[in-house]
Amino acid sequence: MLQRYRFPSGELAPGLVLPPDIQWRMRLALALIEAANSPVNCLIAQATAHGVCLGLDMGHVLARPDIERMEILADNAASQRLAELASDLPS
Repeated sequence: MLQRYRFPSGELAPGLVLPPDIQWRMRLALALIEAANSPVNCLIAQATAHGVCLGLDMGHVLARPDIERMEILADNAASQRLAELASDLPS
């Protein structure tokens, strides 16, 4: 697992500072996306990551711009993994 979303500073993205529990949960959701072994599993993992974001939004736990950045991280990770899975398919 490459864990592309980890920066040397420990943040998920530059300037995105999250409480440790939330950061751990989002890292887990992103790791599930990266570990997906099929497009369907990747989309399920992406939906899980969006569920994390939705819960944080509905609970007013984080500022909306931070939640949107987390959603973008999940979407980018899923797009990248789906592209990798597509390139692994036999022609």
